[in-house]
Amino acid sequence: MNPFDTLAFFLAADGLKRESRTTLLTDGSRPESVAEHCWHLSLLALILEPHAPPGINLVHVRDLITVHDLVEVYAGDTCFFSDDGSSAAREAASALQLLALLPELGRHQLRAMIDEFQAQETLEARYARALDALHPMVILYAPGGADATAPRLRASMILDRKRPYLEAFPALWNFAQRLVESGVQRGVLDPDEPMQSENRRVRANSNEDAPSTKHHPQS
Repeated sequence: MNPFDTLAFFLAADGLKRESRTTLLTDGSRPESVAEHCWHLSLLALILEPHAPPGINLVHVRDLITVHDLVEVYAGDTCFFSDDGSSAAREAASALQLLALLPELGRHQLRAMIDEFQAQETLEARYARALDALHPMVILYAPGGADATAPRLRASMILDRKRPYLEAFPALWNFAQRLVESGVQRGVLDPDEPMQSENRRVRANSNEDAPSTKHHPQS
């Protein structure tokens, strides 16, 4: 495969820098782009490596993270809480349009990785999806994170939506619950009784291995 034959695809993928997400940058100045999300998510996978499941192929996890949002080049980002079911068709059409720019060998390779991420049948795909669910929680709810965004969300709503992706990975799930507790304390999430129950369970589980949420200010 001639490197020049990949340039049309590579330059088209640059469009992810222009696609905005609903998650703000930590300084609150603007929404992050899809490309920024993918980079930051790869970094999150790297720094949380000590908490990854035994035997997982983290290089492949980061490959899946790199390609998982390519479908949004032409389809745009879909908010986690506002998907009306139409995003799948838009993203499928976007993937076909984008991958058609690649030679056959490269097209099949990236198609296989996108399909693997979406099928959620391998450990690597499920872990990549769990990190994908965790990333905006770190940005919005961690100490030093972004300010509140509209609409206001309740803590139990966040946990209910994130649980299917994160609960299979105890370190990430415990981390997520601590982040939600931090969000309530910072006033960017509304508390409720289910949240209080979750907090008691987190504090009681002293043996759970979870990454630190301590914020280190920028120099």
